[in-house]
Amino acid sequence: MGVLGKSGLIHEFNPQLVYSEDASCEPFWDRIYHKAFPNLVNHMLCQGDVKSQRMGIDRVILLSNGQILYIDEKKRRKDRDDILLEYISADTTHAPGWIEKDLAIDYLAYAFMESQRVYLFPWLMLRRAWGNYKTAWINKYKPPIIAQNRGYQTISVAVPIMILKKAISTATTIQL
Repeated sequence: MGVLGKSGLIHEFNPQLVYSEDASCEPFWDRIYHKAFPNLVNHMLCQGDVKSQRMGIDRVILLSNGQILYIDEKKRRKDRDDILLEYISADTTHAPGWIEKDLAIDYLAYAFMESQRVYLFPWLMLRRAWGNYKTAWINKYKPPIIAQNRGYQTISVAVPIMILKKAISTATTIQL
C-alpha cells in the first residue's frame, strides 16, 4: 500500500508502511468497498504478503457472483486536486514506478483521507490513459513531485483529477 507525500520530505520506509497498513483505516475501507460494490461478500487486506505486494495487490475482494477483484490502495493524508502517478520508484536504479508496472490488479483505489474520498480507477484503462498521455503529462505538469528517501528518490507527476478522469474515459473507446 502506498503513501504519497509532498516534495522535499524524507520518507522512511517502515513508518510509511505502518501508516499505509494502519488497521484503524479498516472501517474506512470496509465502508468504501461496500458502497463501491453492492454485491460485496468479503474483502481481505494482503498485509505483509510480499509476493502480492510486488504484484500491486493490497486487497482482495470477493463478490457474490464469484468474481474476485484485486486492488492497489494509495493514501494521501491531505486533499489535493491531483493524482500522483509514480513513474520512477528509485532514481538510482531507474526502477519503474507503480504506474509503469504491469500490476496484477483490477482497480487502483486512491484515497484522500482528509475528506474520506476515494477514486476507484479501473487499472487497465488507467494504464492505457498513461500510455496515451505520459509524455504530455510529464512535460506539462512540472516540476515533478520528488519524494526523497534514504539514498534514492521516487518521481511522480501530479495530474489534475479532472484531466485524469477524462483521459481514462477516452481510453475506454477503441478506434481502428
